[in-house]
Amino acid sequence: MVAKKMGRPPSVNPKSEQLSVKMDKTTETILDNYCLKHNVKRPAAVREAISRLNEEETRYFWSPEWRQLLEENETILLKGTEDLQQTLSLLLSLIRSMKTKTGSEDE
Repeated sequence: MVAKKMGRPPSVNPKSEQLSVKMDKTTETILDNYCLKHNVKRPAAVREAISRLNEEETRYFWSPEWRQLLEENETILLKGTEDLQQTLSLLLSLIRSMKTKTGSEDE
């Protein structure tokens, strides 16, 4: 019979690599604020940020196709906004004209 080892069980994903980073005060403040807000320690926050760098390449919202869709829809939305402004301007002009013709412009 094999004797069980004492102590903590081995980690599924051991953190054996160490990283030392110098940062300016602004970056440190951003990191510390994030850690306070999300109740995590600095190493966990840095690991999460690095994971997000990897995810960014594969996430649909950052893909070239998605960016193109955003640009196309932005153009359509801006055109629609211009059309709406013109329509509202015309409508206000018609209302003013009706008030003048009916003599109700003092209301």
